[in-house]
Amino acid sequence: MMLSDMRKRVRVVMFIVAAAFIAGFLMSEIWRMLATRGSRGRTQDTHGYVGQVGKHNITPEEYQAARSYTTDKYKSDNRLRDLSSEDYQAVEQQAWQFLLSEITWAKVLKAENIRVTQDEVMEIIKSNPPEDIRNKPELMTDGKFDEQKYLKIINAPENRAYFSKYYRDLLDMLPKEKFRMDVLNTYRVTNRETEDALAAANTKWKVTALFFGPRPGKGKPPAEPSDSEVRAWYDAHKENFRAKETRQVRYVFFPLGVTSDDSAAAKQTIDRAYDQLLKGETFNLTMLDYSDLEGETLSIMIPRSQLDKPTDSVVGRLKPGTFSPPFLAAYGWQIALLDSANKDSVAFRRILVRVTMGTEAVATARDSVRSFLDKAAAMTFDSAAARFSLPVTLARPMATNVDDYYNYLNIESPSQLVEWAKKAKVGQVLDKPQLGAKGYYVFALVEAKPAGIQEFDKAKTPAIWQLQQDKQKRIWLAKAEEALAAVKAGKSLEQYAEGDSDAELQSEEFDGLLDCRRKKGPEFAGTVAVLNPGEEYGVVEANWGAFIVRCDERTTTSTLDPAAYAQQRRQQIAQDLMQEMLKQPEIKDYRDALAY
Repeated sequence: MMLSDMRKRVRVVMFIVAAAFIAGFLMSEIWRMLATRGSRGRTQDTHGYVGQVGKHNITPEEYQAARSYTTDKYKSDNRLRDLSSEDYQAVEQQAWQFLLSEITWAKVLKAENIRVTQDEVMEIIKSNPPEDIRNKPELMTDGKFDEQKYLKIINAPENRAYFSKYYRDLLDMLPKEKFRMDVLNTYRVTNRETEDALAAANTKWKVTALFFGPRPGKGKPPAEPSDSEVRAWYDAHKENFRAKETRQVRYVFFPLGVTSDDSAAAKQTIDRAYDQLLKGETFNLTMLDYSDLEGETLSIMIPRSQLDKPTDSVVGRLKPGTFSPPFLAAYGWQIALLDSANKDSVAFRRILVRVTMGTEAVATARDSVRSFLDKAAAMTFDSAAARFSLPVTLARPMATNVDDYYNYLNIESPSQLVEWAKKAKVGQVLDKPQLGAKGYYVFALVEAKPAGIQEFDKAKTPAIWQLQQDKQKRIWLAKAEEALAAVKAGKSLEQYAEGDSDAELQSEEFDGLLDCRRKKGPEFAGTVAVLNPGEEYGVVEANWGAFIVRCDERTTTSTLDPAAYAQQRRQQIAQDLMQEMLKQPEIKDYRDALAY
């Protein structure tokens, strides 16, 4: 049996197997990559390595294997025939992240002695058909999925490429799922833990409290402290002003992007495809000749609501069996052929030529970067920037934290920049440009500040704010203590609030301790948890005020189910534990952005 529409979605070159596709798959790039890990002799010299994950040196062979694997997967997942410059950059980063993840996973799976056999994977394939073929008409008998027909499909040579991909996905998922289940089963929720959680979640409170703290429109603003007061505060609380080691860089930017020439090249390609169609060539063969997407020789019915406006407008004017002239959509130039249509859906095929960044634009940008680096080595960074008419941008101070800086500049190899900045001298230029989402950065170190206490002049403003907060807090606490004495002497909270303009009477209801914590903070919630109706407690101190609390009503509900809580708790513990076990060690990236 042939599943032609299924096979068209997978490149035949991906995992063709000569004898048995399982044996062949086990020899694929990813398995060779993982099998050779640790078998070669290593030295501490980083020359020749692509990077480092903890103590593991990434060899060029490992990186190339990951690139090959990721390239095939990228083409298959996106149904692409050829890759553009942007695609190759995306593949490079996906390959790098995949490799980092696999190295981390391999270490964990080896430590936990988790293995997957061929029999296990084959059993899953046999008993769990891929989601996208479960409802295929040719696999149905009397309206039900026919397992015997499915087994014939698995063993058919023409379908090996498709099931090799399914095998690959299972092979990647199954060990990790085993590990997840093992972690999930390591933790048992105790009866006491469940009882405490149910008591916290299945309880409602009505509470009245006297609040002492800042109130808009009430009281005078705090007086500005004198310089001597601020200095004395600073001297007594210097640890509050300890700063981390920081580096500050500046950079020039070489943009990468689609040019008018790239757009014109895409238009010329689609025009050639259109001309070929007008001369009588079939749509399918023209599609194979020119379309950037792998050909779908059988169209699929699609709701018109899922089409972009340009495509919907063009397809809506076509008659079945006719094709459109080239038109521009958000993802490129295309020609559409309408096969059939009803009121809300259409079945059509298309020839798509994406407008992508050409190799010449990339080569020009790289040549400019190399030339700039040569000039910067012979003159100052500013002089080289002026020679190239490039603005110099001052970056934010960089703490020695890769993630923070990655979020800011969104460069692809933040560890390179941070590692270099830690050791570089002021004025030095990083000789490896950094690739970002839209171009290349070249960095120079401007300033290096060691860790230590901030000088008074720079810490003065935050010191003033902290001193004022401290003064206010002492005032709040003193007033709260006065109120507590009055309450102990017999006054109710309501009576005290009527006679003291500094006290605010607050009445609130809370659906469980989590609700209370979210609204009033952990100190307040901890107090409420132990109070019974009519009981009072104070003073409850928080950073933003002080309270005297009274429980007015406490009722039991059935919001949380014990079994549901136990399951949620186990899953949360397992997730936290997995995140800790899979935390990546220090990463060093030695790749050259100009090499890809």
